[in-house]
Amino acid sequence: MGIIKKGFRAVKKLLFDNFVKANFIYTKYYEKLKISENEMVFQSFDGTSISGNVYYMLQEINQDAFYATYKKYVVCNKETYNSIQKFLEEKNIKNNVELVKIHSRKYCRLLASSKYLINNSTFPSYFIKKEGQVYVNTWHGTPLKMMGRNIKSAPQELGNTQRNFFMADYLLYQNEFMFEKMRKDYMLDNFYQGEYLLLGYPRNDIFYNEEARKNIREKLGIQGKKVIVYMPTWRGTLKEKENIEQCNYIAELLTQIDSSLNEDTIMYVKLHNYVNTMLDFAKFKNIQKFPKGYETYEFLNIADMLVTDYSSVFFDFANTGRKIVLFAYDKKEYLKDRGMYLEYDKLPFDIVENVEALIKVINDNKVKQEYSEFQKEFCNYDSANTTKKVCDYIFKKEKSEAIKVIQGKDFCNQKENVFIFGGALLRNGITTALKGIFKNVDLTKRNYILTVFAKKVRKNKEELNFFKDNDYIVIQGRRNTTMSEYIASILYFHFNINTSYIKQKVDNIFARELKRAFPNIRIDHAIHFTGYEKNVMHLFRMSDAKKTIFVHNDLAKELKTKSNIHKNSLLETYKKYDNIVLIRESLKNEMKPLIEEEDYKKVKLVHNFNNIEVILGRKDEEIEFSEDTYSNTGVEKLEEILNEPKYKKFINIARFSKEKGLDRLIKSFNVVQEKNPDVYLIIIGGYGKQFEEIEELVKKAPNNHIVLIQNLSNPYPILSKSDCFILSSYYEGLPMTIMEALILDKKVISTNIQGPKEFLEQGYGYLVENSEEGLIQGMNDFLENKLEDLKKFDAKSFNDNALKEFEELFK
Repeated sequence: MGIIKKGFRAVKKLLFDNFVKANFIYTKYYEKLKISENEMVFQSFDGTSISGNVYYMLQEINQDAFYATYKKYVVCNKETYNSIQKFLEEKNIKNNVELVKIHSRKYCRLLASSKYLINNSTFPSYFIKKEGQVYVNTWHGTPLKMMGRNIKSAPQELGNTQRNFFMADYLLYQNEFMFEKMRKDYMLDNFYQGEYLLLGYPRNDIFYNEEARKNIREKLGIQGKKVIVYMPTWRGTLKEKENIEQCNYIAELLTQIDSSLNEDTIMYVKLHNYVNTMLDFAKFKNIQKFPKGYETYEFLNIADMLVTDYSSVFFDFANTGRKIVLFAYDKKEYLKDRGMYLEYDKLPFDIVENVEALIKVINDNKVKQEYSEFQKEFCNYDSANTTKKVCDYIFKKEKSEAIKVIQGKDFCNQKENVFIFGGALLRNGITTALKGIFKNVDLTKRNYILTVFAKKVRKNKEELNFFKDNDYIVIQGRRNTTMSEYIASILYFHFNINTSYIKQKVDNIFARELKRAFPNIRIDHAIHFTGYEKNVMHLFRMSDAKKTIFVHNDLAKELKTKSNIHKNSLLETYKKYDNIVLIRESLKNEMKPLIEEEDYKKVKLVHNFNNIEVILGRKDEEIEFSEDTYSNTGVEKLEEILNEPKYKKFINIARFSKEKGLDRLIKSFNVVQEKNPDVYLIIIGGYGKQFEEIEELVKKAPNNHIVLIQNLSNPYPILSKSDCFILSSYYEGLPMTIMEALILDKKVISTNIQGPKEFLEQGYGYLVENSEEGLIQGMNDFLENKLEDLKKFDAKSFNDNALKEFEELFK
């Protein structure tokens, strides 16, 4: 039934979702069409406008006879088609210029075959640049707000932007500051192979055109007026109520400003379309809506003063030397989840936080701003002829001394690239072990790059922040397929039909996906660390890298109990990969049903690393519940339990899955607690289908002595103050939580199962019968002080040995 539902959803998307349809159409054109040498595509902000750098490049190309035979296509969408068409006609931009709707059949054809592609943002996730195409990415401004990996609230959302940069032949940056920040936070070093062009922005040419400024003022009849332009950042929340509240606030402040403006002052306001539609500008006397028919910067050039907040527009307007006011009425709230590269309060402009202060600054004509040092740092490449210079260099190959050309390959350190797939970064032992790799290996010896799927990691995006000091690449978007390949993939993955024809189609998908996900990137070593994800098995298999897959658990057993493993993919991976890595010795016997005898020579043992530094460093932090944390006990009550010496605290940290045996642990604890009133059980888990069942059992338990917590980013303060870690699983690999407990000097009890047994029988822990009776006996023995002779765990020596094992993978 699940397959039928998935199939129905897929057909529905294919029929009604233009983006999904475009994926199929584009892929067909990508495979069949040759490059058309005289076609150019101009795309600005996903077709919502034709503006900024892209517009000024189009304008330059339109008026230069050199490009007369080129066909120029401007991207729009259904809503903007008429307005963009009218705008281009008014600007007399019509020499071989045609509009094309984004995701349309024609758009897909052009994207797959046009020689030149110019964009100030990103092309869709289905775009793959062909050899011979020339991609110019001008971006849309010097960043003030943190970008890429530094966006703490959404570090996974950089994927399509990142790969667009990797594909580009030219990345245009307007100053050294932007050059450094974009390279660092989109992790371009070691991967980007194109050219960085440090030159002014084409859109800033207009600020050096006094004649254009004068003409617009005369046309509007405002020659003697003081002109203010207000361009705030849109604070969209996607919550209707909050958006309406924001609109109401803007309406109130504009009303207050309007009543305070002098007769010789006019304010033009450029707001998000959502706000524009809700405001009645007719009621204002001195405030007007930003007029149509002008490109944004063309009109901004007439301003005597710019009022903005956190928008990068002030970097551009600073070319004028005119007054800039930053109206940051919600600074504390706005900056809560989004840091800034520059210290906001030290910017050389007037910064006000309430409307009264704003009105005072607007009406003050005496104080002049001086920000020449700011101009030297951020506007030093801008000039009157930037657009011509950049077009001449890219399309005519005419070099201007004004352009600073930097080769991307100059930043590549030429070390081996090791790509490690980290799965969904679930809060489990595999993610803990993954973190251990990045904490323990020599990161200067090779380039270690984490890769994840944006969609899969979204629920655990905070975990990605752990890796922000390392390079990571996020795979975002759907795989490109033809219709026949799509059908073949369904037959292969969902119905396990495994003919040579179907396998070839599946191989075609992933060979193409390798180009889409990792454009222009050399992969020397590909490590599938989770060992589960079928798509990555195929993706890495299509690379020329030395390929390794880890095995963390008894997959022969999991194939019988779980649905997250595709057996055909797994078996083929074990045949084709170079290394099959087991994290404990006893897995060799358990994995015999899945690994052919001739492939056993590829089997290697690599124990998981422990994050000793992290564990010890975070154990003394405050206990903190995040927004997605659930607990049946508040932090204050939990701390009271943890800090009371007379209470004995058992703890289990595991996902809420059947094999973890949490239900029988609860039942066993209830028996023990009945005779020992001062004992508590703390269960900390992340994901798992059994959560509701466990929650119900906890609710029914007597005396409220079970603390249940779901989704906790730092369990170490709780583990550190607990007394005994108890593992109740039916089967396991080698849980990292056991070693974490030992590092924090906790006693460990475990069911006598392979994996934990292999490790704990060295004297580190106490093994009990794999049953409720065994768990009861273990807890009672701990309370009776029978676990005092257990051996201390030397985590440092363990990690040193694991590092030697890990290094063997590269030989």
